[in-house]
Amino acid sequence: MPFSNTEERDIHFKKYGYQFGAATAVEYEEKADVFMAKPVNITLRECIRPNGKDRIRFDISNDHFGVGIVATTTVRTYHIIPFFKINRRGGKQKFFEYECARTEL
Repeated sequence: MPFSNTEERDIHFKKYGYQFGAATAVEYEEKADVFMAKPVNITLRECIRPNGKDRIRFDISNDHFGVGIVATTTVRTYHIIPFFKINRRGGKQKFFEYECARTEL
């Protein structure tokens, strides 16, 4: 599941690539691909937003967060959620529920 285009990939790499120790945009994209392809397990949560377009993934063991586009199977974003954002939503489960329910995107 690659990013929709190199421009989107490069934008997200510049914002978040350092979080994963990625030296290049391609390496960052590969890490995002691996995350989005992992099977759901005890710590990896997944849902589809009400818009039916966004597939949300959140790993509660390391706070990795990814959004994929369902119809085109492309990555929208991939990064680590800062503690304060998780805490602001009332914890990891509440953060995940909030992200799954978002409709204003």
